[in-house]
Order: sequence, then C-alpha cells, then structure tokens
Amino acid sequence: MDKYTLPRGTQDFLPEDTRKLNYIESILVDAAHLFGFEEIRTPIFEHTPLFTRSVGESSDIVNKEMYTFLDRSNRSITLRPEGTAGVIRAFVENKLYAKSDYPLRLYYNGPVFRYERPQAGRYRQIQQFGYETIGIKSPYMDADIILLAVSSLYMLGIKNYKIVINSIGDKESRNKYKEALKEHFATHLDTLCEDCKRRYEQNPLRILDCKIDSDKDIVKNAPKIKDYLTEESKEYLNTVISLLKMFEVNFEVDDNLVRGLDYYSDVVFEILSYTKDGKDYGAIGAGGRYDYLVEEIGGPSLPCVGFAFGVDRLRLIMEDYNVFDKLQGEFDCYVMPIGEESLTYAYQVTQYLRGNGLRCDLDFQLRSFRAQFKSAQKKNATFAIIIGSDEVKNQTVTLKNIQTKEQFTVSVNELIEKIDQYFQELVMRQYQENEHGCDCENCDCDHESDGDHECNCHHHHH
Repeated sequence: MDKYTLPRGTQDFLPEDTRKLNYIESILVDAAHLFGFEEIRTPIFEHTPLFTRSVGESSDIVNKEMYTFLDRSNRSITLRPEGTAGVIRAFVENKLYAKSDYPLRLYYNGPVFRYERPQAGRYRQIQQFGYETIGIKSPYMDADIILLAVSSLYMLGIKNYKIVINSIGDKESRNKYKEALKEHFATHLDTLCEDCKRRYEQNPLRILDCKIDSDKDIVKNAPKIKDYLTEESKEYLNTVISLLKMFEVNFEVDDNLVRGLDYYSDVVFEILSYTKDGKDYGAIGAGGRYDYLVEEIGGPSLPCVGFAFGVDRLRLIMEDYNVFDKLQGEFDCYVMPIGEESLTYAYQVTQYLRGNGLRCDLDFQLRSFRAQFKSAQKKNATFAIIIGSDEVKNQTVTLKNIQTKEQFTVSVNELIEKIDQYFQELVMRQYQENEHGCDCENCDCDHESDGDHECNCHHHHH
C-alpha cells in the first residue's frame, strides 16, 4: 500500500496550530481595521508575466523560486510568490482608481509559494499577511505603515525586534547607483558566483544581497546607495526617520538594505526579531515604497507603500514567548445525558444553548458519568450540564460549575440567564483584579493600582 506524506517544505496545521494561527490573524485584522484598512482577496495563481514583470526578472524569486506550469490551454500560470502584484493587478483590472478616495488601504491574508530550502520558519508554502496603501506619496504614509507594523507587534506581545530602514532612491538615484556598481564590479566578475554574473547584467543591486558573495570584500566595499541619492530622496528618508524618532520606534539605518523585489523605490525596511534567549529569527516582516508598479501593470501613475508579515515566523516567536499557553479550545458547556432516555432531550438542550451563542458539545456515546465528566474537563468546559430521567421529566437541567464544583437545578428557561450571570460576574472580577494591580495570589485588599500603598499581602506597590 502506498504511503502518502507531506510534500517537502509544507506543513499540516492541526487544531492546536490553527487556534494559534486564528489568534494571530484576528489580531492582525484588528490592527488593520484600526488603521483604516479593508480586506481584498485575490487568486493564489496568476498569469506568469504578472510576476516576471513586477517582481523582476533579475530577482531570485523569478529565477529560482516560482512554481510555474502550463495549464490545459498551454498558458503559463504561476502560484503567487508574494501578495502585492496580485493586489495591484486587481486594483487596475477592476478600475478601483476611478472610484477610490485616496489613500486606498487594503490588506490581504493567504498562502504564497516559493521553492526555497526549507528551514525553521521558512517553508515552500508560506502564510503572508500584507498591507498596501495606494494613491499618496508622503513620508507620513511610510511612517504610518511602519507604525502599523509596530502596533501589530505590540498587540501580538512581541517585544524583541528592531526595524532596519534604508532608501534605494527614486529612478534617477538608482540609475546612477547601478552604473557605479557596474563600474565597481566590472574587473572582479571572475570572483563572483554565476548568479551574480547574471545579476550584473540584469540588475547589479541584487549582487548586494547575494547569499554566496555578500561576505566577500568586493561586495562589502561596494559603493553605498546613500552617496547617489537625489536631494529629494535624502529629504524623504530623513523625514521618515524623524517621524519614527518622534514615536520612539526601535530602528536603525542599514546602508546595505536593498530588498529582493525589483518594484521597490525610495524607503524600504525589514523587521528583524530575536527571542529573549537571543535566538535570531531574521526578518519577520518587510516592505517599502513602490511608486511605479501601478503604471507598469497598466494603471495610472499612482504611488504606493506596503509591507507583509510572515505569519509562520510570528507563530514560532510567540511560541518562544509562551503567548499561547492559555490559548485553549474552551467550551462553555458540556452536556451529559445519563441514560438513553435522556439523549433526545439533551440534544434539544444542546441546540438551544448553541442557538444562544454558547459553545457546546454533547456526549453521544452514553458513557458513564465519570467518563463524561473527564471529557468535560479535557475540553476545558466551564459548565457540565447533567441530564438524567428526573431532568427529562421536570424539563430542567443540573448545572455544575466544573471549577468551583457548585451545582444547582434550573429550568431550561432560566438556563441562559444563569450562565450569562456567571460570565458577567467573572468579567467584573477580572476588571477589579486589573484595577487593583496586585498579582499576589492571596491578596484580598481593594487598593487602586495608582499610587503608593501596602497591600494586605504585605507587598509594597507603587
């Protein structure tokens, strides 16, 4: 019998994994909404020329990493290697430029595909969560997209990171810089790898981020883009930097940062992360300005800026931070029919609870009371709802709080009210504990968290 296994570089997401992914994605959606973004969805495959033109024929993505194939009509199709090109294609094709109030802010979330060497946090199917701002060129837009990234990381609980930023200039700046790089590398081509010899002809900027040659002196001593920036590009970068300083963003300027996609212009950035133990995760997000892509794809001349997170790496970092420890698939209620004659009524009660917005499960196997109660505990249910012959006869249920062991009999009509009352009291207790500001387990004082005081637990708080 054949044994079927995962393709290399892919992963299965089991329920405990999808809980984590859903948690991450819900926070990123919340952050996007706070900044005024709306969702867009595009196909996971596009016509190949979209990517060869936008991402750039000189890029490693196009030359080495794309999943490209001919469909049954002999058309070249590519699984998307990144999200921006498809978003801009949809923007142009659907003529959103004719009906948009700029800036138009769009976010997307979905898989992208690159034939890379699999390693920790890097797969051949990657989950990207990206943001695109279309229509306005302003350093405030660049700062805003970076502050969106910072806000998202704060909401996710990720603290150890830094943002590296650079400018690769406008077209005039880059054309001068490319000529300087060609002159610099011209007499050293024999020392470069075969890929860099190709890059020399297509786009010499790509030599600077080569994984093979980047440590060679000829690359380290190459001209710096900052020396070829126009005054306009210098001023633009400096304004972005001053805005980031204003909001105390942890960043540094990296003269060697050029980004791997050809559509970028002016300001580019990467978000680098490391754990509290010093483990380096590399780039967890990246982006920048791209002012010519809309026009290259067939639309009007409109400036853009955007970035994307790698969701897989966010998950790995948050696991190291133990962010997910309390993230469990909790149930509000677990319904326990005792005896076959109770099952139909128990099923009716279960549907009634679900219809009122409560997450419930029901034991269909008619196991022993002990076995059912163990399942209720395993599922982290708040309440066990016990239904035996007396409950069926009287149209009641026995409601048992699994944590406190408190239980009482209530009619079905009172059930929702009783459960809601418990959750309201729970929220109030949590609010009061947060107001108190003391984390001590046995402290029962009612001091506000502000000010200087000594709690009944004898811990001094400021």
